[in-house]
Amino acid sequence: MATVTPLKWWICMYLSTYLTLNLVVSTTTTNNGAPKKTYIVHIDISSIPPSFNNHIDWYTSLINSVTLSPNQFLTTENEQRVMYMYHSAFHGMAVRLTEEEAEKLEDINGVVGVLPEVKYELHTTRSPMFLGLETQDITSVWSDKLTDHDVVVGVLDTGIWPESPSFNDSGFTTVPSHWKGACEVGRGFQKHHCNKKIVGARAFYRGYEAATGSINEQKEYKSPRDQDGHGTHTAATVAGSPVHGANLLGFAYGTARGMSPGARIAAYKVCWAGGCFSSDILSAVDKAVEDGVNVMSISLGGGVSSYHRDSLSIAAFGAMEKGVFISCSAGNGGPDPVSLTNVSPWITTVGASTMDRDFPGSVKLGSGLTFKGVSLYKGRRNLSPKRMYPMVYTGSNSSSPDPGSLCLEGTLDPHVVAGKIVICDRGISPRVQKGQVVKEAGGIGMILSNTAANGEELVADCHLLPAVAVGEKEGKLIKQYAMRDPKPTGNLAFYGTKLGIRPSPVVAAFSSRGPNFISLEILKPDLVAPGVNILAAWTGDTGPSSLETDRRRVGFNILSGTSMSCPHVSGVAALLKARHPDWSPAAIKSALMTTAYIHDNTYKPLMDSSTGGPSSPYDHGAGHINPVRAVDPGLIYDIGAQDYFDFLCTQGLTRTQLVVFAKFSNRTCQHSLSGPSDLNYPAISVVFPEDKRVSVVTVHRTVTNVGPPTSNYHVVISQFKGVDVKVEPSVLKFSKKYEKVSYKVTLITKGRQTAPESGALIWKDGVHRVRSPVVVTWLSPL
Repeated sequence: MATVTPLKWWICMYLSTYLTLNLVVSTTTTNNGAPKKTYIVHIDISSIPPSFNNHIDWYTSLINSVTLSPNQFLTTENEQRVMYMYHSAFHGMAVRLTEEEAEKLEDINGVVGVLPEVKYELHTTRSPMFLGLETQDITSVWSDKLTDHDVVVGVLDTGIWPESPSFNDSGFTTVPSHWKGACEVGRGFQKHHCNKKIVGARAFYRGYEAATGSINEQKEYKSPRDQDGHGTHTAATVAGSPVHGANLLGFAYGTARGMSPGARIAAYKVCWAGGCFSSDILSAVDKAVEDGVNVMSISLGGGVSSYHRDSLSIAAFGAMEKGVFISCSAGNGGPDPVSLTNVSPWITTVGASTMDRDFPGSVKLGSGLTFKGVSLYKGRRNLSPKRMYPMVYTGSNSSSPDPGSLCLEGTLDPHVVAGKIVICDRGISPRVQKGQVVKEAGGIGMILSNTAANGEELVADCHLLPAVAVGEKEGKLIKQYAMRDPKPTGNLAFYGTKLGIRPSPVVAAFSSRGPNFISLEILKPDLVAPGVNILAAWTGDTGPSSLETDRRRVGFNILSGTSMSCPHVSGVAALLKARHPDWSPAAIKSALMTTAYIHDNTYKPLMDSSTGGPSSPYDHGAGHINPVRAVDPGLIYDIGAQDYFDFLCTQGLTRTQLVVFAKFSNRTCQHSLSGPSDLNYPAISVVFPEDKRVSVVTVHRTVTNVGPPTSNYHVVISQFKGVDVKVEPSVLKFSKKYEKVSYKVTLITKGRQTAPESGALIWKDGVHRVRSPVVVTWLSPL
């Protein structure tokens, strides 16, 4: 069992940081001078008056009613207020309004929500083999069957670089008949750039331009072409075709392939040089559902304070209703607790972990000591291994960074650092940018030291000068030497690629953590997947460091972030969809979660790289993804759209707030759940309220047999300090496939704990092991 930080401290963190939304304020104005900004307007389509022939005319009328004065005529400016109309994932529009107009619109019958535009941020090969997808004994399970080619994965990101060999369509059959998408043309992107692999490509920029001004088409592709590289990398990770001899400057040499190389890709460019805006993202989700995607991979996120005010959550609900599996990155806000984004239960939220591959480097000091680190540097500015070079640390304290030690632009004095190896503290500016600052100031190398925020986790970067990253402990010792020795010296060494790293996987320090403070009863993240030092395809327009000064061009790059872990899950979901085309999004998520593992390759509990100790379910969710077992999970926890809606009914939402999730079916609360813990989620999270008189909580679950028709499962449950747990029945008997059997879990408090406890409930039949993490929390007054 694991315990985590006391709940009161979490709540303080939540109140101070988690409720902050990154709202976008526009500088444009209306004709009368009032400032406008973009709002997402959610509409109850069932409220359309009979006098309107279609919803478009009604939407226009709604906007005119708040933007035109009594005797004013419709102007071109007013017609251009509406940027997008949504109708596939949900009903509504993106529109430019003043604050006063938005308030008026929200009071009109049929309008159920008017939400400000939100700016989202990108959550920035060996993984198939590491995940067991290339071993010979499973070729009968994961094969490139024609059914694999029927699955289309929509990737919402920075676009795609179609010339990459990762998007070669050799051997692909005709485009699936259910696909209704398009290949949009623009600068640098024509019809022929789509093929049987890239079956669709679109660009969404109206919200971005409304907030930041027109795109400079001489500097940025106003088309699906990817200039940034992030979208190409994630798309190739999801479903890239095999490419032999892939590498980054000789590092990570091997065959690069996506998780589901037989799946098709549809690229939806929603992110630009200045960010990703919710109106564009929502339009892409809406269009992707209409186009016919089966899986959606979204490696970005923004702040969120509630389900009904999170437009992406609302759109994802509509996509789920249409049978689309949606995988989203958890965010890179770790190791702080309560740092998650994309926490809705109908979204699969993915954290990041390491693999068993590393790119070692070392720092040798004039004192004779040598410290291990990592680096992806390979260039002409190599340091001679036969000599020691002068070193310098411009900070004033080896324990904490200061402006002089962070190597920010304009902070290094060339007279001090020229010809020396410079020690820089990690933080504020991008890691590779610090190396650029050192290089421009005349430095010949860099030692990048982690701080307390990063601990001992090491992320390799493709630097522009010789550079090695070291952990916090090593960094302190190196800095102390540089500050105490009158003439400190050192050297850097690089050792290429190393495999078989132990222990692995380990939860990445940057991976965002739970709990999910909108609903403690829904455990998040759902699981973790490889997200550190991932090799995948890259744009031909940007160097591997992503710095403007980087003139190198590579076909593949190595990146880290939950942006990289999310497409791993999206790709495996595509494999499961091909293997089980009748499975719902919830069934796929259940298979992924209940077969996940919580041990590393030394058979010890998964570790948290930020602490060096065991990770908890708030760090790793159900555990690390295990594709080989997920194809045959034995039992699944299925959830339908009405079940999710009934969960929302337990969240204290008003009828108007609930309507945004009921746009297609006019759903009403059926009160099928006794509380939020009763949602048929693969994880069990129980909350004892502040009222000490409540000493018993019972939750219910229903499992569906997807294994052998006749089977019996017996239960194994963890022991807890604070509760006694009883599962009824303790044996589940099945006589046919797809049969459903229910059970209940009763938890009785025997001593309230100050911190949550975690364990597991496991159903076993001798072949399958269906594991659900269990977290028990006791609320206490603030």
